[in-house]
Amino acid sequence: MPKSSAQQRALIVGAGIAGLTSAWWLERAGWDVSVVEKAPSFRAGGYMIDFFGPGHEVARRMGLLPALEARRAPISSVTSVDSSGRRRAEISTAAYEAVADGVISLLRGHLASVVRDDLRASIRYGTTVSSVDDGRVTFADGSSVEFDLVVGADGVHSRVRELVFGPSSSFVRYLGHHTAAFSFRDVELSARIGHRYQMLTVPHRMIGCYAVRDGSMAALMLYRSASSELPADPASALRERFGDLGWVAPSLLSVVPQDVYYDEVSQVDMPSWHRGKVVLVGDACGAVSLFAGHGASLAMTGACVLAEELAAGADGAFERYQSRMKPAVEHTQEFGRRFIGWMAPSSAWRISLRDMAFRLSGLPVVRNLIRGSVTPDVDGVLVSAPRG
Repeated sequence: MPKSSAQQRALIVGAGIAGLTSAWWLERAGWDVSVVEKAPSFRAGGYMIDFFGPGHEVARRMGLLPALEARRAPISSVTSVDSSGRRRAEISTAAYEAVADGVISLLRGHLASVVRDDLRASIRYGTTVSSVDDGRVTFADGSSVEFDLVVGADGVHSRVRELVFGPSSSFVRYLGHHTAAFSFRDVELSARIGHRYQMLTVPHRMIGCYAVRDGSMAALMLYRSASSELPADPASALRERFGDLGWVAPSLLSVVPQDVYYDEVSQVDMPSWHRGKVVLVGDACGAVSLFAGHGASLAMTGACVLAEELAAGADGAFERYQSRMKPAVEHTQEFGRRFIGWMAPSSAWRISLRDMAFRLSGLPVVRNLIRGSVTPDVDGVLVSAPRG
């Protein structure tokens, strides 16, 4: 078990939001931090997230809120459209922010870049881990290094988790859907969509897009699939699955990149998040899924809490970290399973019911109902002031 010491060595596996935030807090606590990432380069863009809750408070403690505000997406509303692009229902940004206090809507990659830009440690991209023996880590190139702390922050398909805790099948809960997200530039379509998140929903399928800035666009697709197995050619699979839809679907499908982000929608449920000198953070131990949202917020919160508990005392630090975070993760996961009916309605009448809630969102009683339906209460995890 690592002790808090200025010269202790920590390895962070994964340079997503959880890994970058873990590195930020640990290096400021005096750790010698190394970060490795399997991807060949920084993953920019991604899908739009609504960032609020305890992660917002962590970002405030890190001094990053001004930079995040500067990257806020200029979205005025969330609009449900029909297959011809006609508006069915709409919830304004003002109404949504009344439901989710302090929300900042921005691209996932923009949040990650703000944390990365404030990081002192360098990141080794294109680097994978082949074995973890407590603190001894062997990389794919054959090199082996001893660390006092190994943080697995490498997502739902965590290699660290697989090596130390066992196969993914023991921990990953598939939620019956696949999702894809990508960015592209189209000045004409960007002007047509405007600064609104617009989405076309049919039973078990949803396709949405929004203008970002300077003619850039981002798209999100979601559909039900009985199997979690990912297709060999995701771009072709998306064209096959969404090719019969109208609105801007043909335009979006014509620009799907071959390296599109594509994954199953899953949650991760583990009895223990740590073993020896290895501890997991973010999606690696507690993915809450696209349906729940809050993944980025909880990832940053978990990184902060882990660093707090290590600074408070090495003995029992991992246990204290898990006892603080796991209830919030489990609560959010349960919320995410309930939210499937909102984000991916299974029938036309469920879509109509959701759209009705959008249309009535200006009424206080409806806002309260929406608040209970779409915002899990996880703020209590940061009850303590920063330590260390």
